[in-house]
Amino acid sequence: MASHVLLIRQDIATPWWFILRAFVGAAYVGFVALRLLAYLWLCLPRMPKGDLRRRYGEWAVVTGPTSGIGRAMALELARHGLNLVLVGRDPAILRQISDTIASLSELIVVNNAGVAEPGAVYLHEADVEAWARMVRVNVSAVTEVTAAVLPGMVARGRGGAVVNIGSAASESIPSLPLYTMYSSTKRYVAQFSRSLHVEYASKGIHVQCQAPFFVDTRLMFRFEEAAGGVSLFTVTPDAYARAAVAWIGRGGALCTPGVRHQLLRRMAAAVPDSVHDWILLHLTTWNRKRRFSGSE
Repeated sequence: MASHVLLIRQDIATPWWFILRAFVGAAYVGFVALRLLAYLWLCLPRMPKGDLRRRYGEWAVVTGPTSGIGRAMALELARHGLNLVLVGRDPAILRQISDTIASLSELIVVNNAGVAEPGAVYLHEADVEAWARMVRVNVSAVTEVTAAVLPGMVARGRGGAVVNIGSAASESIPSLPLYTMYSSTKRYVAQFSRSLHVEYASKGIHVQCQAPFFVDTRLMFRFEEAAGGVSLFTVTPDAYARAAVAWIGRGGALCTPGVRHQLLRRMAAAVPDSVHDWILLHLTTWNRKRRFSGSE
């Protein structure tokens, strides 16, 4: 007995909403891919020696150069052939040399000086002078040095670069309880840098705030200890400086140099603010107990 198979072909039109969603999805994937390629371009290649010198001039001013990120940045800039002016973080000293800095119109400025003490305390527990000192160093010094160098950069007409070292504590997380004043001053640095970048970009002056996560310095040691599992994302000052110098003039008004720190930034962005707040309050409270219980 013969069998028969009947094939019925029916054309079904693809819904317009499906096409629209597919297009939007493809566009988003393409956008993310382009951003990833651009990021890898910044991270992977080493900046040629002498490139900074050709773009910005022969001099670099580094504040807070005695240890940690500042020292590593100074050494890295020296390896790129720049002459250095090293400045202590005392605001009185900064004011004394402002005229000298202003006379160096061809330069890169790295504002790294900063303090995080008092830390692991409630706002009412420290005296006003302690908070005022933090503001003077973290806010006033950055403002004064930047204001000192900008006139020369504008007058020479060849541009320049100002790099202000901020913190992920103000950019990638919604709060940092018990370190409120520190994160707030770093928030000023970020907004200050972003606004100046817009003001002076047309004059060829690149103002940038770099917001690192964990760098193996005395400043971050206690918080890293409290966070426990962040050692995978902690980099040495030298490793950070290599990435940071490569981003000068290329990383936008606000950036987080380094592959591990960029990964941590993207992970942090996926966590709801309420979860951040709960975790950070417990971490900083635990850190506070260790600091003041004599168990260090």
